[in-house]
Amino acid sequence: MSNETDNLHVASETKEDETIKKRGLARRCLASLARFLMYGVFLVAAVGLLLWGLENLAGYALGRTVLAAVYPKDFSMVRRDFTRPVSHYDYDFVPGVCLEYNILKGNRYEYANNAGFRDPREISMEKPADEFRIFFNGGSTAYGLGAVGEAAPPMGFYSLEFRETIPHMMEMILNATAPIPGKRIRVYNTSVWGYSYQHHIMRYLAKLRLYQPDLVVSLDGANELGPVSKLTKDWNYFREGQFNGILRQMFAYDGGGLSSYLTLWLKNNTFVMTFLWGGRDLFQVLDHGARPLDAPGPQSHIDESEKRSVEEMSRLVDRNAGTVVRIVENYHSALQNDGVPHILALQPWFYLSKKPLHEKEQILANLSGYRNYFGVPSDKIYKLLIDKVSESAKNKGYFLVDFSDYFDDVSEWVFTDWCHLTAGANYLVAKELANLIKEHFLTQNLTESDKVKTKGDYFWDLAASGSIAYAPAGDSQETQPDNILSGYPSESLYSATVRDSENPSEVVLDLGESQQVSRMRLVWGDEASVPEQWIVEASSDRQTWRTFVQGDKKSTDEYSRWPGFEHYAAEPTEARFLKYRPVKGNTQTIKLRSWSVFR
Repeated sequence: MSNETDNLHVASETKEDETIKKRGLARRCLASLARFLMYGVFLVAAVGLLLWGLENLAGYALGRTVLAAVYPKDFSMVRRDFTRPVSHYDYDFVPGVCLEYNILKGNRYEYANNAGFRDPREISMEKPADEFRIFFNGGSTAYGLGAVGEAAPPMGFYSLEFRETIPHMMEMILNATAPIPGKRIRVYNTSVWGYSYQHHIMRYLAKLRLYQPDLVVSLDGANELGPVSKLTKDWNYFREGQFNGILRQMFAYDGGGLSSYLTLWLKNNTFVMTFLWGGRDLFQVLDHGARPLDAPGPQSHIDESEKRSVEEMSRLVDRNAGTVVRIVENYHSALQNDGVPHILALQPWFYLSKKPLHEKEQILANLSGYRNYFGVPSDKIYKLLIDKVSESAKNKGYFLVDFSDYFDDVSEWVFTDWCHLTAGANYLVAKELANLIKEHFLTQNLTESDKVKTKGDYFWDLAASGSIAYAPAGDSQETQPDNILSGYPSESLYSATVRDSENPSEVVLDLGESQQVSRMRLVWGDEASVPEQWIVEASSDRQTWRTFVQGDKKSTDEYSRWPGFEHYAAEPTEARFLKYRPVKGNTQTIKLRSWSVFR
């Protein structure tokens, strides 16, 4: 009996020991798990703290760059790309993004408006009753891009400010020479760099028609050269869009698409990724084979299996060009069905032009450029496309204007690269288009002054080549009158305070010889220096003066960093001398940064 009791006691102690061991093991496991979780929490916190620090550090670094001045009200916008994916028509500008912050010409930063247009004015879908609304559609030439790619450095990174774009000049010309009673003509720049006709038709149907345009003008053509030159069996025009490849990846939910989506998301939502990518438009960078800003660029590589005989290549070129022409016809039909008149304009192309080369254009001719696409000469492809579109316009009855040979008789600087134009060339295109609108759509007769006679006369700033015939002495050596003849406003200015009543408070500009003057721009030193009222008078002999234009403090614009005034006359004025003088307010002080005068 005693042995059985002892055995039971031993068994009981063994069970207790096993229970203690199990409890100890459980405690050790829980402790290890707790330590592991604590390490995990610490690691996550450390990584989070590190990322938080990097994000703030990147934000601080970006805040020390020019971007801080570009986005003073909403610094988070520095993370935004210029463009964003749009599933139904490829891509579009981001509303509010700064499209231009090259201020070498004294211009302000330029932002996309609420609809993503290159225009400082907001636009409502409901069209005001007193507005005649024109949309200027197209790619980068219509948008107003300067020199790009390898052409940019030798062209001095030439850029166009808003007031030098074709649509703005069209608006100024039309309101001066073809006013509509009770309405203000507004020409909105709805162009997007890189766009081709496939983008125009889809974007019009999905977006632009909602804004009820009264007229659409489309200037394009060069952006078709890349797609048309791609001679492959599986060619599909709608798969050749600027960023179509990256969109297909995203909507296919494949690995590349997920990677691109995450990269884009990080770029547009973190300062770190923005800093790493240096503010570049990541949407363009990620697209495989993307070309900067404009038409798909020249590529020489075609798979050996895709090489064709001359006869087969001709057939494929005709197939591709024919497809583009049908899209042009469909685009026009969509506008016609909505009752919207349409002008289709074909832009100039450097390699097709026969113009005498300016010294700048001689540099372009020696660059590799866009002479060939996929081994196919771009000038021959463009000529073929022009011929086919011209034939289509005759058969279908749509309004076509061909600018491809327009500058063949111009020796001035026209091309900043292979398709983008200088401000002087833009003015001539704007004037010709405004004349067509005035005559054929507004049914007004053209005057002699509307017609373009000698094209080269419109390129020069007459004030820049003139001289100051009279001005009060400057307040210092740094603020002399010649500062206003620089062509564009800058930090330098002319500043004078007139204390002697015998010396008039005015500035007289001598153009050197009698000129036909129709355009003028004044830029003042600052807001305080704009007179309540001022006047510019014209004279041929400096004896008899007549009013050229007068304005007031309320009529200034904000295209420059300083207050300015831009005038387009209905009829040109014959003048050798122009006189600016304040007539109300502080008439004894003159502060001007620039004075430009054009034919």
